[in-house]
Amino acid sequence: MDLNGILRFELFSISDISVTVGNLILMIILLAGMAFLYRSLLGKWLPIYFRKEDVQDAEKQRTRRLVQLCFFLLGLILVMITTGLDYRLYPPAGQPIPAEVTTPSVNQTDNSTGLQEEDGGPEQIIERDARRRGIWISTILFTILLFSIARLLDWILLHILNRNFQKRREAIQRIAINFDQPRLVRPAKRIVQPVVYTLAILFMAYVFNLDSFLSESFQVGSGENSDTINIGVTKIISAILILLIARLFVLIFTEVFLFPYYQRKEINIGSQYAINQLFKYFLYVIAILYALGAIGIDLTILLGGAAALLVGIGLGLQQTFNDLISGIILLSERSVEVGDVLDVGGTVGTVRRIGVRTSLVETRDNMTIIVPNSKLIGDSVVNWSHDEDKARFRISVGVAYGSDTALVKKILLQVAQEHPKALKRPAPFVRFINFGDSSLDFELLFWSKEFIRIEDVKSDMRFETDRLFRENNITIPFPQRDVWMR
Repeated sequence: MDLNGILRFELFSISDISVTVGNLILMIILLAGMAFLYRSLLGKWLPIYFRKEDVQDAEKQRTRRLVQLCFFLLGLILVMITTGLDYRLYPPAGQPIPAEVTTPSVNQTDNSTGLQEEDGGPEQIIERDARRRGIWISTILFTILLFSIARLLDWILLHILNRNFQKRREAIQRIAINFDQPRLVRPAKRIVQPVVYTLAILFMAYVFNLDSFLSESFQVGSGENSDTINIGVTKIISAILILLIARLFVLIFTEVFLFPYYQRKEINIGSQYAINQLFKYFLYVIAILYALGAIGIDLTILLGGAAALLVGIGLGLQQTFNDLISGIILLSERSVEVGDVLDVGGTVGTVRRIGVRTSLVETRDNMTIIVPNSKLIGDSVVNWSHDEDKARFRISVGVAYGSDTALVKKILLQVAQEHPKALKRPAPFVRFINFGDSSLDFELLFWSKEFIRIEDVKSDMRFETDRLFRENNITIPFPQRDVWMR
């Protein structure tokens, strides 16, 4: 007996299913590979992840149980696939198969017999189509496996997203002290599961052939450019699935891959936001185009029919489109970034978000101003923190004539050097700026990173200056005016 004959040797049979030596060998090889992967995952990869993420013991046990469940289900599925020991639940074995399940598709027919020769006879096509559309035990196990993997991935991704959330929050707090309330949106607890749920719904819609009684046809365009679009349940669900996959990919790519790169290269929070937003907009545009294609909409006909409408809307919404383009320019040019401190029309605030049309600026009073992006592009805007994380500030004071100017300078420098929010480098200095009408005018200049609460810093320095002046008998004079009477 040759090798081929040995592999085809039948060990046993159940009903009309035969298990051969080849099936058994393939099953053993696949299960051995799965066992090796299982040991590597539990013994090496998961402990590394637990140490890196500082996972608690209870969560470790939960993760291990999910991994064990996934591998158990995978093992059962491999046994069924390799041996063929599977059972069809719908349509039930031995019962007539519904016509909507077994109806051959258009590309399976020809003009003479209604069936292509390479597809075999009607019985083969019916059995193959039932296999493709039917619900089997392996189908149920595979669905449970997908949900278990989704739960596991959701749990792992949630830990990563929460860790990145805290790091990003700390980074914003370093550049914006007025960050008392949570401004970042916490990551969702379910990220992968919506994709799996939608995939399961799509599968059930396909199995029960819902398109046969839940579909609608629409006429798009007119004349030679007209086209008929047949929209069914599976097409709509497929479009939703594409958008959910795009959302999942954006989260994984920006948080799992890009964020560690940002940390290694010490890229500032504003640049991170700009890169993430541009990538998200680009991917969502592609996903929307694919979703429209999945529904069955011909984009060339759609764009051709909407051209005149877009021109009319563009004239009416000219300012809105200007803001949209300005938002893209801000994200790409990065003249204004998230975390920058701006002076917009005399109002000082921190940029919290740069949206597609507007940006959010939080003021010193903890109020949010919605600024159109076109104003940040076209108007004159003072950006205190664009190139540097520090700026120079000044405090003016006048002393009476006859005061010791050297002592005044010493006191002012002492005030700046002792305040914790004033930087030691660059060093503060004092200017004797003028002989005023009633006082000798001085100016204290110092550097600080406190853009938003700088007025509090100045107030503290003025209190301390007044105290030291009183201790050293230095007088701050009242304004004097000479009045001549005739």
